[in-house]
Amino acid sequence: METQYPFPGMDPYLEAPDIWPDFHDRLAAAVSAILNDDLPEPYYARLQMRSELGVVLESGISHTIIPDILIARYPTATPPPTEGGVAVLERPRTRVSPGIDLQVHHDPIRHPFIEIRDAARGHKLITLIEIVSPTNKRPGPDRRSYETKQREVLESDANLIELDLLRSGMRLIPREVEIVVAELKCDYLVTVNRSATRESNSMGYTLYPVKLRDALPCIPVPLAGQDPDVPLDLQICVQRAHREGPYLRAVDYSQPPAPPVSDDDAIWLDARLKNARLRS
Repeated sequence: METQYPFPGMDPYLEAPDIWPDFHDRLAAAVSAILNDDLPEPYYARLQMRSELGVVLESGISHTIIPDILIARYPTATPPPTEGGVAVLERPRTRVSPGIDLQVHHDPIRHPFIEIRDAARGHKLITLIEIVSPTNKRPGPDRRSYETKQREVLESDANLIELDLLRSGMRLIPREVEIVVAELKCDYLVTVNRSATRESNSMGYTLYPVKLRDALPCIPVPLAGQDPDVPLDLQICVQRAHREGPYLRAVDYSQPPAPPVSDDDAIWLDARLKNARLRS
């Protein structure tokens, strides 16, 4: 029997660094496919990609958030000296000492996002849907790159939707909005910023705060002018991405999720996983 999706909302195990990139790709594809079923003509959704380094800064030190592939070649053993005792160097050596050669592969991480464009207006960008990645939420080059792109969109006439389905890290919202969000004590956050709400000295946001035990919201996707919004059920998108991915095989649901959850949520998770027969 096929195992059903085990949670009413987000699967916290998908946030693990070695799982998230694959899920990010599948979720973006699911959102794009569902929108193309529902968008009226001449609108369409398309996937776009940009590169991220996967590098974060912590305590002034940069490191990759996803392990790189490391290939090492060790030197052959140095022959032992032919005579006993301690060797004394009488003149500079001309033979270079053997070292360990390393080749580190750190290909940029693909960051997919969704664009809604209008074919009747020269394929004009109408709405951008971003899925926040772990390195966007921590200091480093990827966060700076994201903030630059975010600022460009907010200074344009395109709408912006941001899906933050990660519990850890610093949110990518203005400080004034963060104060409100902090009081809500949510685990996940979806924001909709309409271009029509932007004025010279203010900017409007619609917030969708989500706790771990909540279903993900059905959000409005704004289009151009007076065209009505298109509803997008994020819960269906996540479940579709999960169903089409390898997660029931790749995730060890017998272990706690990373990042960890509260003690109360851990008890709740245990019951959900046992009921889904993903934990004994």
